[in-house]
Amino acid sequence: MSTPILNYQNPGVYVTQSTLPNIGAVSSSAINTLFLASVPSGNFPTNSYQDVFHVTVSGNGPQTFTLSQPGTVSNFSVINNTYGNAYTVSGSGTTVAPGYNVAPATTSGNVTVFTVSGLPSNTWLRASYNYSTCTPSTMYTFGDFNSLQAVFGPAFSYVNGTPTVTSPCTLAGYLAFLNGAELVSCMNITQTASGVVNPGVDLINGIYGTINIPGIDVFVPLGMDTTYLTAGQSGGPLFSNLSAFLQAQAYNGTYQRAFIGLSQAVASGVNQSLINTCTSIIGDTSSNSRMSLVAPQSVNYNVGLNSTTGSVTGNVSVDGFYMAAAVAGLFASLPNVATPLTNKYINGFSSISNQPSTADSNTLQSYGTLMIRQNNTGALRIRQGLTTNVSTWLTQEVSINAIGDSLSKSLATALRDSSLIGSPLTVSTINGIQSVITTTLGSAVSSGLIQAFSNLSYSQSSSNPTSINVTFTYSPTIPLNYINVNLTIDSSTGTVTF
Repeated sequence: MSTPILNYQNPGVYVTQSTLPNIGAVSSSAINTLFLASVPSGNFPTNSYQDVFHVTVSGNGPQTFTLSQPGTVSNFSVINNTYGNAYTVSGSGTTVAPGYNVAPATTSGNVTVFTVSGLPSNTWLRASYNYSTCTPSTMYTFGDFNSLQAVFGPAFSYVNGTPTVTSPCTLAGYLAFLNGAELVSCMNITQTASGVVNPGVDLINGIYGTINIPGIDVFVPLGMDTTYLTAGQSGGPLFSNLSAFLQAQAYNGTYQRAFIGLSQAVASGVNQSLINTCTSIIGDTSSNSRMSLVAPQSVNYNVGLNSTTGSVTGNVSVDGFYMAAAVAGLFASLPNVATPLTNKYINGFSSISNQPSTADSNTLQSYGTLMIRQNNTGALRIRQGLTTNVSTWLTQEVSINAIGDSLSKSLATALRDSSLIGSPLTVSTINGIQSVITTTLGSAVSSGLIQAFSNLSYSQSSSNPTSINVTFTYSPTIPLNYINVNLTIDSSTGTVTF
């Protein structure tokens, strides 16, 4: 008897729609942007879970079980998985008294355990609990939005029917991915108090906590110092200390930058004007070429369909630092950092209400504010990719400053991976160094990161003969910002000459 074709299917067209997106591989050179948010502990997303355990210890001896889900645990209960009767959860720690006693679950180092005693051997238990999907002050890195949302929860919740951002990292991550980012990191920080007076305190503490975490390229704090919200007031821990942090990191060979934004509370009521606020912030950041201040202070976002009620919500106003998140995503998506942000379009927002006038926008830019305006077609566009340091044309452009960082990282990686460190210092070693550096710089020229390099030289340190000093100069790929056209009319002939 013949064997049929395995899983035979009649010839034809078969279309299957997958519920999951096709996620491409993340490039090893992808820029990693970290979003930090200070949120109430009650806003940390939670999931429900159940674990089944087998009591094997006979008699009244205690036995400890580890819950499978990490993080902070709440609503913990234990029942007999065979008969369904519940056990009383009492006592503390791992000290339990005999007589069907279950000690409360305790968390240490992100691992949660509970202990039972007095149960007969061969008893099956079911532990039910809620657990936080993200641990406070812990950085999570994602290559797609669905994975991010699964950990940090939906961006909006409906408070009295009004959409409210309860997971800032989710909204910021969505906007970054929408604008082309390949890699996004998020960190939730528990507010130091209910209705915290200044979220800047929590955010800068979170940034300080990343000092030993490798692979962070860009910081975007989702908040600002509230001291800027009162007329005549400036300062605060976040922006000024972030500026100092970036400078210190660069001094130690870790090249990072930040895109900072504004709260929509700026320039409302008795608060000081947008121009005064931005100039105060720029002054407090010491006009840092590693920082970009994004404005305006608020932007409209279309929440869309409420999956609970089925109603369409429409536009809500969100804080300007979400615009900074979108700009950071766009910055990470560019072919290389030499591509200017100037004249690029921002996706994800519906409109800007009460946007500053053209004159005010020019004034803000002259002080070093990265302005985004909505044009007459409704699109949102970056007017110029500026840093807060506008002292010279070399320091004011994000792209020019980022080129130096990218080149430094490429050289450091290439030399580190070459295994030259630790090799005997001979003529061939010098030739190896020259080959690595020349190849790396040539690749930078080919990719358009730089235009050219020259004066490449090598010397052995006189103070430390085990050290080789390499110097060279390079020409960065500079942005085209202006095209000036002059035309006149020849009145004798009527022709137009350029």
